[in-house]
Amino acid sequence: MERQVLIADDNRLVAQVTGAIMQQAGYRVEFARDGIEAATKAYSILPDLVILDIEMPKIKGYQVCRLLKEDPMTFWIPIIMLTGREHQSDMFWGLKTGADAYITKGFKPKQLIEKAEELLAMSEVHREAKELSRKRRRAVTEEYVIAKITDLLDRKLFETTILNDIAALSGSLKNLEDTAISVFRILSNLFTFQVGTLLLLEEREMYVYRNWSVGEATVEEAVERTVEVATGYAWDRDEGNMRIHLLNPGPQEEEPSGELVLFHLPLTAQKRVYGILAVIGQPTAAFRRDAPSILNLVSHELSMILDNARLYEEAKKLAITDGLTKIYNHRFFQELFDKEFKRANRYHTVFSLIMLDIDHFKNINDSYGHLLGDEILKEMAVLIKGCLRSMDVVARYGGEEFAILLPETDLESAIQTAERIRLAVKNHEFGSALGKSIPVTVSQGVTSYPSPGIYSKSDMVAKADAALYEAKESGRDQVCYRE
Repeated sequence: MERQVLIADDNRLVAQVTGAIMQQAGYRVEFARDGIEAATKAYSILPDLVILDIEMPKIKGYQVCRLLKEDPMTFWIPIIMLTGREHQSDMFWGLKTGADAYITKGFKPKQLIEKAEELLAMSEVHREAKELSRKRRRAVTEEYVIAKITDLLDRKLFETTILNDIAALSGSLKNLEDTAISVFRILSNLFTFQVGTLLLLEEREMYVYRNWSVGEATVEEAVERTVEVATGYAWDRDEGNMRIHLLNPGPQEEEPSGELVLFHLPLTAQKRVYGILAVIGQPTAAFRRDAPSILNLVSHELSMILDNARLYEEAKKLAITDGLTKIYNHRFFQELFDKEFKRANRYHTVFSLIMLDIDHFKNINDSYGHLLGDEILKEMAVLIKGCLRSMDVVARYGGEEFAILLPETDLESAIQTAERIRLAVKNHEFGSALGKSIPVTVSQGVTSYPSPGIYSKSDMVAKADAALYEAKESGRDQVCYRE
């Protein structure tokens, strides 16, 4: 079957020479003298190959190339960009707009023919698309092409605006919650959805954004379906607990029941999926059309921005967290302690401090080794946290010593908490992860503020330390206090 090539060039001599070369190679040649005519003929005849001059009247070859490459009817047509200039920017824009090859005028006939044959061979992968387009082929007018160009420009402006809005989020470092809220707010301006979710796979944390006051059932469905999607990326839902953060809590309303559709975007960094971003909404035509196309448009930007927020959050955690036990470190504890002390003075509230020390920890290290000692410290942090409220703060104060802040807690309640910790430690078998069973006890000193003799944080620590020393001297495995 004779192959057809469309040559678009406003220079008649160049067009004739190029046409003669292609005819001698067995091609049937069609000519166009400007960009509008080139696009009109491309749509009407659907040639096997297009050779486009960059500089043409009405619209340039770049624009014709972008128009044809972004249309399902013509994307499969190989395009060679032809120019008399050798500027690097020409090649850049030619390839950016989708051109398959770039040749400078003054080429040798063999060079052009070889490139044409190469592109036609590669285009065979789109054989089905080509056949379908030719079945639907029809003659088009210049008005049709101009309308297509207008639609393309409008869409590109729309896409550029979206990308700029998303890219603006990378201008400042924010925590993950604030970044996720900003992302979902931008998406809610582009299409209607009910719930957005962000699941971080390694961290096992999900952030849930309700786009309006939807009911709990819809939120639960969004969470469950996001988890189902994540399992398709080799994520083990049964590996451990997943923490859920509701980004915008508020009044809930039970919406009408019905089918909900979920679209998701795998978030990637360094060629691996680190998270899933999903939106769930009613199956309207607009949602089915806009949600997947917009998510695909911003996939790279969102992956980068959310990964940066994730790394920023991780860096903040490392700065305030003890590397071994994963609880707060001494420095950050002092900051929280200072805030709590000032808050108690300002609002005349009470809070308590517990100083905890592992009994005979040096002997444990000497007898069993530091590896087991480290395991005991990690297990101790988990045990203590399990005995506290979400508002309480525990930190590794140094070595085998821990400090615990109990906001809005009087001395009596703090003593009860310390006793609960003591019993939990005494009844726990430490070292099971290493095949051991080591009995461990703790001594604790408790005090509260306000109380006589405490005028500063150091006074409070001194009282708690004195109580801790008393517990040690009285035989250990005890809770002592100072009023």
